[in-house]
Amino acid sequence: MNKSNQWPFRAILLGLFLFFGMGQSLFAQLNLQESSKSVKSPLHTDDYQYYDLACDIGEWGGYFAPSRWLRTSEGGELDPLAESNIEAGENPSIVFDWERTGVETWSIEIPTAGYLSFRLLPIVAREAVRISVNGRNTFYQIRSDGLYYSPYLQAGDKFSLHIPASGSTYRWSHLLFHTNSNAVIVRPEETEPDRRYQPIESGRIQRVFFPDELPGTWPVFDQDGDMLTSYDQVELRASNELFEVDYLDKVVEIDGFHVLQRTFTIRERCSRGNWLRRSREWFRLPIIPE
Repeated sequence: MNKSNQWPFRAILLGLFLFFGMGQSLFAQLNLQESSKSVKSPLHTDDYQYYDLACDIGEWGGYFAPSRWLRTSEGGELDPLAESNIEAGENPSIVFDWERTGVETWSIEIPTAGYLSFRLLPIVAREAVRISVNGRNTFYQIRSDGLYYSPYLQAGDKFSLHIPASGSTYRWSHLLFHTNSNAVIVRPEETEPDRRYQPIESGRIQRVFFPDELPGTWPVFDQDGDMLTSYDQVELRASNELFEVDYLDKVVEIDGFHVLQRTFTIRERCSRGNWLRRSREWFRLPIIPE
């Protein structure tokens, strides 16, 4: 093709380039809002529950949310956990009011190996607050400043906090679970801990991959870390609460053909130092006859 005939080809190619938005950085969260999905909502069913245990869950987050604890009272009467009992704000806390006719117990089954920490402060007076694991009192005491660290716990252990019956008011706050597991899958119908809980050690970014090499394939986040199971995979077409998803398009020439190449940059929101970048052939541009 001589130079005099090249300009129509270049003009058409430039038009296609601009039409498809290839001349600028495209951000998935802007033009694919309707495709944005929570990584939790589609996979939270009666027989399969996914809980992230990473650093951005925060206090009282995920598996250890107040609503997931079993509450009992010696007196048999237990008021519903009303919103007024949960104080929000920078340091969310649970307040045990002074009107308690019996010992109030909060219990939860531990999903994977780790330990709990929290702060419990008597506001009026200090009585003996009892803490037990599998029904046995622990020797780990609450410090004078209210800070508490539990013994090392295993999956299936029942951790319980027993608030005495008295006229004292208590504030329970800063509850965190410390573990090497990045997430856990819970199967409520199973009774044995090793079948009920499936801890996931690998980090989030290590569980992001492309299912195949076909052009136009979006990256996915694999919740259980097993790429052979697809029911737990979530397409990353847009940013969500776990990942920032950006991509940049450009035209490249491969084997004499003009191809749209899409380069993905995916970062963990919790730790922006954990990221990956992959370039993919997105689709081949049509051939423009001379």
